[in-house]
Formats: sequence, structure tokens, C-alpha cells
Amino acid sequence: MKLATICFLVKDGKVALSMKKKSFGKGFLNGYGGKVQEGETPEQGAIRELSEECGITVSSTDLEKVAVIDFFDGEKPVFKCHVFFVVSWQGNPIESDEMSLPEWFDRESVPYDKMWKADRAWLPLVFSGEKIRGNAYYKLGMNEMDRFEYESL
Repeated sequence: MKLATICFLVKDGKVALSMKKKSFGKGFLNGYGGKVQEGETPEQGAIRELSEECGITVSSTDLEKVAVIDFFDGEKPVFKCHVFFVVSWQGNPIESDEMSLPEWFDRESVPYDKMWKADRAWLPLVFSGEKIRGNAYYKLGMNEMDRFEYESL
């Protein structure tokens, strides 16, 4: 299972989402993140991805871990994803080759229909303040959600 991160910039009850422009997840709104490189911790990977994908600088103390989600293609494990909220950063988020310029949404009106199907199951939980450990099972091909299981931390 590959180790990955997703980071959500949150401020004043709003969350920044960007459209993925290429590769895995293309065409979906998401936070920032990606695969953790060999030798990196999830926090180090998140900091690097935030710099690469939206041009901001953060430190490890700016990251609040809110979830760890394992994603499955059928029963095959694909990603173990560490999810962070980022509440403080330096710089202004910019567009990159991989991600569009972010749009800010109220946490209560996130456009889940433009996001990965599993996000509809777990993001409302973490946006409401719950910290979770979960498993998101997609049907083979990862186009249709099968089930989501979680426990509160």
C-alpha cells in the first residue's frame, strides 16, 4: 500500500479546494497532497506537496492530522492516506501544473458531487470536528463506491 497525504487549507469556516489537472484524480476537486516519497514522513510529504502544488510554505506545527484513510480498489489496498487540516501558512495559494487556483467553500456547502465518491462519506465527519481512522472500499476500477467503515479516534 502506497503512503499518501491530503491537506485541506481551512480558514474562517471555509475550505480551499482545487481541481486536479492531471494524473490520478484528474477532474475532481480535492485538497493538496500526493504520494509520500521514500525516506519522508507523512508530515514531510505534506509540506513538500503543499509547496509544489499551491506554492505555500508550512511547518509541521501548521499541520493538524484529522484522519488516516485506507483506500481499496475492490479488496486490493491502494493508498494509506494521512489527512491534515492546515490552518496557518506563508504565501498565497497559486495555480500549478497539477492543481487549479483554489476556490473557497463554506464547510457546510462543499460540492461533494465534484469530488471523489468516498469524500462524501468521510469529509463531513472531519469537517464536523471528528478525528477518524477509516477504510474506503471502491468497486474494482475505483469508479463506484462500495462501502466506508470508520472508527473515531
